[in-house]
Amino acid sequence: MNTWNDVTIRILGPVTLVRATGPIPIRGQRQRRFLTSLALRPGQVMSKEAIIEDSWDGEPPLTVSGQLQTSAWMIRTALSEAGLTRDALGSHDRGYELRVPPESIDLFVFRETVRSVRDLHARGKYREASEQLDAALALWKGPAFADVTSSRLRLKGETLEEERAAAVEVRALIDVGLGRYNEAIAQLSELVDRDPFREDLYVSLMKAYYAEGRQADAIQVFHRAKDILREQIGISPGERMTSVMQAILRQDEQVLRVSTPA
Repeated sequence: MNTWNDVTIRILGPVTLVRATGPIPIRGQRQRRFLTSLALRPGQVMSKEAIIEDSWDGEPPLTVSGQLQTSAWMIRTALSEAGLTRDALGSHDRGYELRVPPESIDLFVFRETVRSVRDLHARGKYREASEQLDAALALWKGPAFADVTSSRLRLKGETLEEERAAAVEVRALIDVGLGRYNEAIAQLSELVDRDPFREDLYVSLMKAYYAEGRQADAIQVFHRAKDILREQIGISPGERMTSVMQAILRQDEQVLRVSTPA
């Protein structure tokens, strides 16, 4: 009998089980929704009401109770096909529990690895941080829950996409530490285009340009940000962005040191 060391639940992309011999698809939209809900909270009993809310967006059919039982049976069948015991999906009077260690779910591996990467970056261990972050980002096989259609779960998936974007930002800062300024500038520019009201992204991009020796481009980023912030949301650049701009003008290397975002 296999253990969870041999099996991974993937939700960062299509929802599936993966074992050494290959993937085991979770068949059926109801089953994918059910498993996704549970995989977001491993080791916790999730109420039937919460699962129903995730699976049917608050509009369950009259046969919802029977459909939940059928979905649970089909998921247990998939777990057995992966070489696991069927009680990996536990039933309780009030709900269901996915009895798995967090490290068997790609989302939690991603989060733990990114935490380690931030620590390594803070200690100046850029190459090791880069290798670990490459492995973390490789866990994403597409948008979170790519083959799940529930609106409620899609909203949760969009929140996870923000975590991936934050990791890409760290990727850019690590590249700066490794002297890969062009790569960092490309990544930060893309992030700024996606979220043009985040001043911290402009700050990192300004610093990356400055580190590349492109002072004029760094200054141009500041003025672009100022125009966007004033014209679209009616605010001026904050103290941090302004202080970085001043540091660029006086070439203050200490202030311009790139650091990991919180």
